[in-house]
Amino acid sequence: MIFKPQNFRRITEGSEPWFKIRMADHTTLILVKASGEAEYARTRRDKDHLVERFDPESDLLLWAWVGEYHTDIFLLTQADLDAHYM
Repeated sequence: MIFKPQNFRRITEGSEPWFKIRMADHTTLILVKASGEAEYARTRRDKDHLVERFDPESDLLLWAWVGEYHTDIFLLTQADLDAHYM
């Protein structure tokens, strides 16, 4: 499957979370595998499971950050996980 993600936010210097993604129970991770499987997780244990299954070479990992007025969806990379997951 060839993904062409558009309009997703990226974690940048100006949009870094002030909390760790794993610890934020009010956020959701969404894993879309190259095989077409899609799965989401909100709990820490379920997020860990998704992150373990994530292949940055072929999969999409999305992070839904619910704000006061809107929800932002971020396209995550392995570097984002290394810096902001645990």
